[in-house]
Amino acid sequence: MAALLFTGCADSYQWSQSHPAYKRAPYGELAVTGLQKAFVLTRTKWFANRLDFGDSTQVKATEFCAKAMEKEFHGGYTKLLVLPDSVLDNAPEESQKLDARIFMKGRLPEQGVTITAPDGSVPPQILLIHEVIVGTDLKRENFFDYALIHNETEERRDVKSISAIVSYTLWDNIKQRSLFSAVDEIQHPLTFKLTLTDLEQLMRQTVQQIRKNMYQGVK
Repeated sequence: MAALLFTGCADSYQWSQSHPAYKRAPYGELAVTGLQKAFVLTRTKWFANRLDFGDSTQVKATEFCAKAMEKEFHGGYTKLLVLPDSVLDNAPEESQKLDARIFMKGRLPEQGVTITAPDGSVPPQILLIHEVIVGTDLKRENFFDYALIHNETEERRDVKSISAIVSYTLWDNIKQRSLFSAVDEIQHPLTFKLTLTDLEQLMRQTVQQIRKNMYQGVK
């Protein structure tokens, strides 16, 4: 019965939040940061047994995912500005409430602090990628529902999908406020042996989901 209640609650979660001033999603042009340090690979041994990364599976797989995500962003925006993660090194980590039990954490610029690109320009909006968790059959509530995050997840042998859970914020760099924040869950079904193409497709779907939700989140 308890499991059914948790499932029902998970289905009704609010996984995104929009600011009343969010009137237009990025189109054609986008600045993004977080593509260097945001990636975490779970079940590293499972991936290591299926991908030819040797002893550096965690590092090489996350680097591969970061490059694949950046490539997809380039395909979706004619003008993409990738900012180094260091632009947020001095920013405090803050918690954002999306639902009664759903909180996401990430570094957000302080009030009065405008992020400047290396070329001296000031992007009006910046997509802040807080975290990208890559694994197998992951459920976002197990990472972001404060009532469930201490539950141990079962490592199943019969993997159905490789998963990505991404948390992010579209940031108003001029007025220093969050315009849109969300946690997305993406499942890429496995039908044959895992390949790098599967990881690449997972990242492609992740970027597509982010873009879709930013459009749908406009007030």
